[in-house]
Amino acid sequence: MRPQTYKLLRTLLLLTLVFIVGLTDALATHIRAGDLTMRRKPNGGEREYIITVILYRDVNGVPAGEGLIDFGDGTEPIFVQANNLNPGDYTEDGETQILIYQAEHNFPSNGTYKISYFERNRNQGVRNMDISSETPFFIQSEFLINPVLGLNSSPVLLIPPVIKGAIGQRFVHNAGAFDVDGDSLSYRLTVCLQGRDTPVQNYRFPDDPNEEWSKVTEQCEEPADFRIDEITGDLIWDAPFVAGQYNVAFFVEEWRNGILIGSVNRDMQVIIDDIVNLRPIIEAPADTCVVAGDPILKQVFAYDQSNAPCYNTDSTLDWGPHRVSLRIAQKSDAVPISPYSEMDFNVVNGGVNDSEATGAFSWTPQCSDVRQEPYKVTFRALDHPNSRNQQLGTLENWHIRVLGPPPTGLVATPPNSTEITNRDIKVTLNWDAYNCEGADKIRIYRKKGSIDFNPECETGLPAWTGYEFVDEVDANATSFVDRTVQQGANYCYRIYATFGRPQGGESVASNEDCAFIPDGAYMVQVDVEETSEDNGKMNLRWTVPQDLTPGKVPFYNVYRGEGNERLDDSEYQKINSSLIAGQDTTLMDILINTDETQFHYLVELLEGTNTSDAVAFDTTLLASSTRLRSNPALDYIDLIWEANVGWNLTPDTVEVGANKVAVYHKIYRKIEGDETNFSLYDSVFVHTEGLRYRDNGKPDAPLDDKKLYTYYIETIGSFEVPEIAEPLINRSQELTVELLDTIPPCPPTLQLTNYEEGIRMDSCLIEPFKDGDKLCNKDRFSVQLVWRNMIGADCDDDIVKYNIYYSRRASFSKNEFGAPIATIDHPIGVPLTSPVSYLIDNREYVEGSYAVAAVDDSGNESILSNVIIQDNCVYYELPNAFTPNGDNYNDTFIPMRCPRFVEGIEFTVINRYGANVYSYKSVENDADIEINWDGKDNNGNELEPGNYYYKGTLKTYRLKAEDEKVEIKGSFVIIKGNSSQ
Repeated sequence: MRPQTYKLLRTLLLLTLVFIVGLTDALATHIRAGDLTMRRKPNGGEREYIITVILYRDVNGVPAGEGLIDFGDGTEPIFVQANNLNPGDYTEDGETQILIYQAEHNFPSNGTYKISYFERNRNQGVRNMDISSETPFFIQSEFLINPVLGLNSSPVLLIPPVIKGAIGQRFVHNAGAFDVDGDSLSYRLTVCLQGRDTPVQNYRFPDDPNEEWSKVTEQCEEPADFRIDEITGDLIWDAPFVAGQYNVAFFVEEWRNGILIGSVNRDMQVIIDDIVNLRPIIEAPADTCVVAGDPILKQVFAYDQSNAPCYNTDSTLDWGPHRVSLRIAQKSDAVPISPYSEMDFNVVNGGVNDSEATGAFSWTPQCSDVRQEPYKVTFRALDHPNSRNQQLGTLENWHIRVLGPPPTGLVATPPNSTEITNRDIKVTLNWDAYNCEGADKIRIYRKKGSIDFNPECETGLPAWTGYEFVDEVDANATSFVDRTVQQGANYCYRIYATFGRPQGGESVASNEDCAFIPDGAYMVQVDVEETSEDNGKMNLRWTVPQDLTPGKVPFYNVYRGEGNERLDDSEYQKINSSLIAGQDTTLMDILINTDETQFHYLVELLEGTNTSDAVAFDTTLLASSTRLRSNPALDYIDLIWEANVGWNLTPDTVEVGANKVAVYHKIYRKIEGDETNFSLYDSVFVHTEGLRYRDNGKPDAPLDDKKLYTYYIETIGSFEVPEIAEPLINRSQELTVELLDTIPPCPPTLQLTNYEEGIRMDSCLIEPFKDGDKLCNKDRFSVQLVWRNMIGADCDDDIVKYNIYYSRRASFSKNEFGAPIATIDHPIGVPLTSPVSYLIDNREYVEGSYAVAAVDDSGNESILSNVIIQDNCVYYELPNAFTPNGDNYNDTFIPMRCPRFVEGIEFTVINRYGANVYSYKSVENDADIEINWDGKDNNGNELEPGNYYYKGTLKTYRLKAEDEKVEIKGSFVIIKGNSSQ
């Protein structure tokens, strides 16, 4: 079908629909709300879908009619009629009938489609649109069909959209969106439509500032609050002020792998009544998690508010308390959506008039329920006053994340002695088969040393635990061989399962198991003795090898590398000038930059009878220094440290003498100006808290954003084997930190002084320089900026530099100025209250806008100083006579004094007969603005003495572009007396 034919047919269908509905009732009014969703047809093809439109009809309107579904793919729209009608298909108040329209469709290709539904008319009396009874109802949902992203069905909206609220009370609606594929959902407000991408006439949101539908919140705070929570989907109106019907539209957007793959459109009606009743209150449990296969048991409590509000104490009104019903809003026998159909919720009423309800929630999710996104359970409480039209309800969300069960039976087996001898260094992992539906991979992690990790609602292995990813295998695997290990460390492993997309999800991590791989010798100390950029010191220590050939003695070479990862051999520097022999297993590495660089070390082991016959036979596992980093905030400083070492940095205990002592890393601190020496400030039980610490200050000594804090960490570690003495104590480098400073300095106060050839030029009245007094070079002007800082209680006084701003035109903001033309440091030793200056030299002009901003040591920039805008005083005066007679005096026609602020000139000489005899045009960027005309015409012939005229155009330097061209004209005399030669 050609596009023109399709468009004509579509128009005829729409007109036919309008005509059919018009036959029923010329003023047909009925639709309150609706939404449009799609799902893949069971056992259908990849692009076969069932489109479902659910409408909500005002029972006071006409009976259900036909609607038009457009598939958005160029095929013909189709008429559909309501089906599956039952006498009970009404909302709880009985005022709205629920209608279902469906159509099946096979889309022609992959792509994005806008599927829409059209029908006339909406119900009458909607406040926030014009003449709703004559306005079509139109919804359009968008859907992506892309096999690369996987098969897909749109979210379903399980909570009906026709909701009642009360004047002055907070109103909340939630669509109860559930995505069967487990895709991530977000929510976005839109406008109500009457046609494809066509808003209804004069649509206004309920908080339109030109209306009085919203004034204050339920708590009488301004302004009123109307929005949709983009994460939870709560549509909130806090609070309506005028009774009536309002229509609101929003999209439920569906995301997969960060890609928007669809959006479901809901157009809903909010009915606000002047109700003498208060909505019930729900107390839901805190969001939680549950492992698949384990039951979750929680209680939900709801009660009716019985106290009349303070603004109305009429005791004759029916304030309650009323009976309260409580249920799961998404749970419906008519629409048995899993997993809501599997949730049990038994409610028991109590209190006065059964005004309290306690719901016992129970659910045992299965492996098929594991997913990345939490399940949203929405509870609904409804009170039951004597009059149904006074009834109010409340919604409350609760989120449950279903986790996969942890893999079991993990065993880590180190290489045996034969394998070590043959250099077959590996750790073999075995675990039980993971029998959980939907799992696709087992991810393997390890760290050096053991750590307690008891996750609650945490899957996988967070970075703070120190575990690093090794590899992954299929979910049906039960073993793995790790060949990336080295001798000299205790490797501890955990594994967890991941679940396939789109639902995704992870399991809880397994229990830990460790495998120690012995070595001939071990690095046991890389301790920062001194922090310095050029005189740093590092204490190194290692153990004497135990596997020497009988009759041989050990020797050592120590190698240093930057960073904490193994490098190529060529990148290492040997730091001992000769072999270190025997029992000497320490070395001080000096003259290094421990302030800015992390180092690691390797010890090469040699054996022989003396240094001349020593032969290398092994190398220790590398060990790095402990590197301390910081993340400062406004009122606290986070410290994080790490090291790549063979020992465990987070053991729970170490042996000290005959005792086991808990391991705490120690935090040492000093404050600039207050303390000259470090003192022990605090400690961290790193086995459970990790290698991190937050300094919040002390109750009697909060952190000060005007002070510098310097830290270092003393770490304690263990190889967790009896052969190596413990504890292993190593210090980090010293690190100086300040709180995150967001307070900018105050703006400086700026003054300008202009100079011409070094002489102050305060006004346009100053005489221009005379010829001979100064050279008339163009770059003879300068501007000196002088400013003073404003220091006060509301401004930072840690100013370290200044940004200089300049613009040729009138500018007032940083955006108009653009980037600074220069940045200068505050002069060393100069008080902040003293003036600071900056000279802009060697310029052809002084016009423009000038400003300065102060910058503190955290990079915060002040607002601009006062902006000074100035223009140039242009000066260009030509003589009324000259004598081109070759006497070297007044031989050329030039300006009488040095021109000011002239960039170029176009100049023409005219004789007394009106003929142009000479023309001159200065060349831009190399312009001789002084003309220097010798009295000859354009052909090089000398002009006769007499009267001449001139005209020309000056191109000047001015603040405004429209002022830059200046027309000049005048007359002069050529005089030719006797030459002096």
